Amino acid sequence: MERNPYRKRIKVLVDILNNILNHREELTRQVVVDILRKTYERHKIKPLKGKANPPDLYDKELSSLYIVGKYGLGLHEDYPELFSKIFYIEEAFEKALEYILNGKYEEARDLLKTVSSANVIDSNTVARMLRIPFTKLLMGFLSEEEFSKILFKTIDAIPEEERTVKNYVRFYIAFKLAESIYRGEIRNREYKEAFKRALAIRLGFPHTMPNDEYIAIIAREVFKIPDKVLEKILSLKKQGVEKK
Repeated sequence: MERNPYRKRIKVLVDILNNILNHREELTRQVVVDILRKTYERHKIKPLKGKANPPDLYDKELSSLYIVGKYGLGLHEDYPELFSKIFYIEEAFEKALEYILNGKYEEARDLLKTVSSANVIDSNTVARMLRIPFTKLLMGFLSEEEFSKILFKTIDAIPEEERTVKNYVRFYIAFKLAESIYRGEIRNREYKEAFKRALAIRLGFPHTMPNDEYIAIIAREVFKIPDKVLEKILSLKKQGVEKK
């Protein structure tokens, strides 16, 4: 039987959404963030993340709640006021992505500035926007081909943040490699290298790949894969890998 690393996560997110619906009148975004954090900690689930642990990590993780609520349960149709009250940042990012895909770059840039606390488009804003299609892809609501198109169109729309997009490509590849190790699909170094290169080529970024230390951090933190498994597949430095 195939191991699904997201089954428990999605069940927990659905439970949180049910809780939110029952108390939607008194909730704020920050309260929902606190509910998400405490629930994840209780169930020993880590947010979808790379190497960093930014202070707003759980605020960013609301995108998972948003994706499950909108695309999994269709709650935005029955509770639009809840979405505009709690998920206004995610809604803005999706609107910006829609503008980008339709070639309305100036509209997208203007909207992204309103989401940024500093009123500028920076790497954090672009990475947060890309978190929406990334999460949709992981949960089966977006194809890899559509994700690739978003990456290239984002570079067209925000060329000064091309490096941020490429860093996100590295993050995605590292995440998918860690996921595939968890699923038991990658069992040796040779296949790992082939998988990594094939994925980079499919996305259209053949020279943008993560190193094995980056993959290991995600594998440990998000998927809880033991070191003895990782050491057979990844080329890791002795005395372990930096554990952030």
